[in-house]
Amino acid sequence: MRNCCGLLGRILFPLALLAGTPGGQQQTAPPAAQAPAPEVQLQQAAAALEKEDYATASTILESYVAGHPDDVRARFNLALAYSMTGRQGDALRLYEALVSQQPELIPARMNLGILLLEKGSFAEALAQFDQVLAQQPDHWAAQVNRAGALVALGRTAEATQSYQQALVLKLDAPTLLEYGKLLAKTNPEAAEPPLRRALALDPALEEAKLVLASVLEDRAAKGAGTSAEAVSLYQELLAAHADRVDLRIRLAGIHLREKRLPEAIRELEAARAAAAGDAQLNRMLLNAYLQAKENDKAEALLPEMLALAPADAELRMLQGSLRMERRQFAQAAESFRSAIQLAPEAAAGYTNLASALYLLKDYAGTVAALEKVAVLRQDTAGTYFLRALALDQLGLKEAAYDNYQKFLAVDAQKNPDQEFQARQRSRTLARELQRRR
Repeated sequence: MRNCCGLLGRILFPLALLAGTPGGQQQTAPPAAQAPAPEVQLQQAAAALEKEDYATASTILESYVAGHPDDVRARFNLALAYSMTGRQGDALRLYEALVSQQPELIPARMNLGILLLEKGSFAEALAQFDQVLAQQPDHWAAQVNRAGALVALGRTAEATQSYQQALVLKLDAPTLLEYGKLLAKTNPEAAEPPLRRALALDPALEEAKLVLASVLEDRAAKGAGTSAEAVSLYQELLAAHADRVDLRIRLAGIHLREKRLPEAIRELEAARAAAAGDAQLNRMLLNAYLQAKENDKAEALLPEMLALAPADAELRMLQGSLRMERRQFAQAAESFRSAIQLAPEAAAGYTNLASALYLLKDYAGTVAALEKVAVLRQDTAGTYFLRALALDQLGLKEAAYDNYQKFLAVDAQKNPDQEFQARQRSRTLARELQRRR
């Protein structure tokens, strides 16, 4: 059994309960007719422990220990029963008392160390495993769990050494997996051999497949040719766990990096069907749709995303842009206005609103929107040109001429068609303004 820290060898095996004079101590006779004989209690407790009926075992052992407080085996197994029935605090107190009285009692130290690890008392747990190893240097479970404590404490180099020593003592798949997981954080390439060895020993060890796939995926992102194997491993895991959204997202991530957009979209759509309302998943799918130019699907996804994140100005802007492509100018203007309310200091909102209003022939609205851009000092060649066109339509010839000239001054021949139009119109306006003067 393994706990949250990736520990192995989680003991909690009982010491044998022997009938007869318990612990070599003189018995204290129980009150007549109130409890079974001590030998009977020990037999009953042993039977309950063997059947993993820890609640019954704890009840029997509590009664027994009350009359035989010096019986080490009974107290040990009572602590065991407590730990297996959720009474961790009581178990810890019993184990601490036992190791204080009998420092050489290795099983008690091991159990105490495991419970401290589960509690999150990593330094205290480490101290117990160190004491076990001081007495028994070849104690495999102590070495493995010591490594787990060191990992939790962030002492990676020492944890690496502990795993290596444990693997010398016994080469087993779970330890190789934990060692591989540790290496995967700092040296993915070095993590591959122990993970592959773990799978060779236990081909059904799915966590090893998952970690290996993740390692191969990370290496592929850095240029190694390992993505095909990573994809194969994720697909193998998905074949057994079709509902695993996280696997589909990882697989889609590989497809996206390698521009296999249909495959990425297929996995993301399947993931979304199983986990609707996941904001990160929706964002990935939205980006995949946009890269694949499937703008209709992207726009159809936006209402759900906006319902989850109504204050996301970027999504409002994207919605407006997609509506502009569909020539839904009024709806686009509505989206841009919403974006402006959420991000009033962002010039892009006003610029895009001005474009939509111009196409709606709302020239005064166009000029008003562009005035906000000018206030923000974010004018560009494009805003000068659009402002000139709108002012020209409004008959404000002098202001239009000025903006055509500003456009020509900053465009630097990036938009030759617009420059030609601006020069032609500037000449006409100059003549008209000259006649007016």
